[in-house]
Amino acid sequence: MIPTPASTRFRVATALLIALLGAAVSGASTVPDGWFAWPAKEPVQGSALDVSGLNRVRGADLPRISVQDGRFVTPDGQRIRFWGTNVSGYEAYPADGDEATAIARRFAKAGINVVRLHHLDNPWGVGTGGSIWPADRKEHLELDAAQLDKLHRFIAALRDEGIYSNLNLKVSKQLVAEDGFDESVTSIANFQKRVDIYNRRMIDLQKDYARRILTTRNPYTGLSPAEDPAVAFVEINNENSLLGYWTRDLGRGLEKFPAPFVEDLRTQWNTWLARNYSDDAALARAWAPAAGDAARSLLNPSAKWELSLQPGSNAQLKTGRDATALELGVDAASGIDWHVQAHLRGLTLDDGAVYTVEFSAKADQPRKLAVGVGIDVASRPQDPWRSFGLLETVDLGTEWQTVRLVFPAHSVAGAPARLSLNAAQSTGTIQIKELRLVRDAAGAGLQAGQSPRDNSVPLPLSPSAAQWADWIRFLAETERAFAEELRSYLRDELGVTAPIACSQIDYGGLTGLNREQSMEFADAHAYWQHPDFAVGADWDAARWSIRNTPQLAEFRDRTFGELGNLALVRVAGKPYTISEYDHPAPSEFVCEMYPEVASFAARQDWDIIYTFCIGGYGKNNPDGRIKEFFDQLHHPAKWSQSPFASVLFRRGLVPAAQASNELRLGTPLWGEQLHAEVLWRQLIPNGPFNFLNVRYAVSDRGRPGAKATLVRPAQASRISVPLRLVNGASGKVYVIDSEQAAGAVGYLGGSKADAGPLRVTCESFGNNFASITAIALDGRPIKESDRVLVTAVARAGNQGTEWNEARNSFGDKWGEGPTIAERVPATISLAGRANRKVFALNPDGSRGEQIDSTESSFGLQFVISDDVNTLHFEVASN
Repeated sequence: MIPTPASTRFRVATALLIALLGAAVSGASTVPDGWFAWPAKEPVQGSALDVSGLNRVRGADLPRISVQDGRFVTPDGQRIRFWGTNVSGYEAYPADGDEATAIARRFAKAGINVVRLHHLDNPWGVGTGGSIWPADRKEHLELDAAQLDKLHRFIAALRDEGIYSNLNLKVSKQLVAEDGFDESVTSIANFQKRVDIYNRRMIDLQKDYARRILTTRNPYTGLSPAEDPAVAFVEINNENSLLGYWTRDLGRGLEKFPAPFVEDLRTQWNTWLARNYSDDAALARAWAPAAGDAARSLLNPSAKWELSLQPGSNAQLKTGRDATALELGVDAASGIDWHVQAHLRGLTLDDGAVYTVEFSAKADQPRKLAVGVGIDVASRPQDPWRSFGLLETVDLGTEWQTVRLVFPAHSVAGAPARLSLNAAQSTGTIQIKELRLVRDAAGAGLQAGQSPRDNSVPLPLSPSAAQWADWIRFLAETERAFAEELRSYLRDELGVTAPIACSQIDYGGLTGLNREQSMEFADAHAYWQHPDFAVGADWDAARWSIRNTPQLAEFRDRTFGELGNLALVRVAGKPYTISEYDHPAPSEFVCEMYPEVASFAARQDWDIIYTFCIGGYGKNNPDGRIKEFFDQLHHPAKWSQSPFASVLFRRGLVPAAQASNELRLGTPLWGEQLHAEVLWRQLIPNGPFNFLNVRYAVSDRGRPGAKATLVRPAQASRISVPLRLVNGASGKVYVIDSEQAAGAVGYLGGSKADAGPLRVTCESFGNNFASITAIALDGRPIKESDRVLVTAVARAGNQGTEWNEARNSFGDKWGEGPTIAERVPATISLAGRANRKVFALNPDGSRGEQIDSTESSFGLQFVISDDVNTLHFEVASN
């Protein structure tokens, strides 16, 4: 599968939220059989849903956070973990003091002790209360005083509840000509990412913004954010790398920027070359292409094309006399290009070599076609999909045209490759002929008349292998210089003492470790099955789809969904934070998210988890519906599990795995492979990764002249196995088994599950997929606890949604609030004393009716019957 940029890590949730606010919902709302209304309510103080007691220190006494021995610590050297969430755009600017106080209090009751202030600088909220920029000015210099006051008041309100802030600097500022640029600056998509790392004016503007937002005194605390211990973290530039912010194919696409910005980069490239090569002859020798047979195609003419279709798309494939020609007719198109794919398998590539894909093509009407080369997943089902260097979209017309795509191969590591054509952007017919794959590229190396000394060496579009290696090194060094300059400015000139990160560690692959080397912590993002949008319709509220399967299905010996991906890019010796994590709505398996990430992160010994993002609240969401993909607060299958997840993670109730694997690299860090995951698979070629019992980390300290190696310290004997996978009647079950926290997550319907102090017997229902957890709220083992919170949740959503036949989208028919949840027909058994009482809780955490319970040889037992309409049960001594 070749993903679109929107299906990876780049996202602007608020743009979609605005669109959804206008979505029409028709017809009367109904609650299906087996479901019940469960509106989002603030927990009553002191109720079983109020875990604000975790935040013992508040207000001006909140201690400063620093880094010691790879962990976040308070001044007394005590380790501190954080359970957090994101507020984005409008959500970061509460309308008034009462709203700021209310949402901060709500966060604390959910166990949150850090909030990431995100998209403060966005363009869509200007003038309507959702951005830091004033509406009466086109340039981005002065901050809106009223908006800054709202932000300051919110930081103070969070501090009063014992909640730290993570202040994000450059996220979504959209520069315009009035900021001192050529008019073409507005044509640079995605908030001028990549360009803002090398363009001097953009760098200076980032410094100016940092100065204004970090050094202005907060009247509600008496401190500027730079000196306030409650502003505990600063991020410089969100989801960005000069080498490529979402793609695995690093270094590509920079030639597509407007001419003034390409010329700027070309000048810096030539300056770098002149500094690193004594003369043009030395450069020409270094870049000389390897000898190869460019006339011989590497395609096997007898290979067969294969067609792959996703729901909502349909196509027919006609092949010619051999693999060099085909016709692809798309009858139904979802708009998401990889939903129709034609694959040609059986290719063999070498890491570091340069290849050219060339063919003639035409279509029955102007259209787009995506061309990619990546791993042959059919031959390597144990490996996740990955690109081998090519993922380009070309424009086709109705006349025959020659398409020539050059790519340096990477991430191959001996795996078989396939060529893919993605065509679900639109319906119609595509014809291909004279298809070739050849080694090397025409025009590679230093050409006659080119010299860095007269600034005439272009960006490398058709490079030799050595030429491309220099290009990657130049980009890596350039972005490292940017990161160091900004960090030094924050530290030395603005007086910021909080731990700093530049951007996400895996943006730029292993060059990201180089960029972030002097930063105090490493950060990453992950989304399980981020929504895919139709080509040309990013963030269109009606034209999207999801895959709608659980991450649990990807928990295997050698993969572990997005959690496994995150584990493999953790940096050794630094705190590790996940500042964006979500299983986006409307997935019907969202209930797995909180217990999985909290327990897995604890087992891997991570430091902060931030869910993304809170969603509109208060006046912005009067009926309390799920308003967009990433809404946490109003999603019963997410937010209801906050008490369990925050208590488990912050108290470390799942112990860190004692065994560990560390990947140590040579120099440069990216010299052998561009991505850590590939090296992990090379060094552990067979057998399980055992993510539930082994911690993973990558060292960012390269060893000159050394090859990548795997370091496995003496493995301690296994004391406990708090996390495990078992098989239920209809699928896997993820088990959390510790004295104070227990859970069974997954295909529980028609099955029994043993999670230590918690046992579950569940009837068949719905999708048979649910999460049932128990957490001791008094710090004692569940079997002895006087107060245990039990949560049972399956599917949840708005009322009146209208799924399509494939059940992978409902367009803009998001329904209305209040939200509803599916009942889990289970018998719950808790170890220990049977004389405790069981209460069904109301949405605000107050006690409802007492539930009948019985005594068994195991302990206390109760049944979630058809007339019980709650997600939560309090098991208490009184």
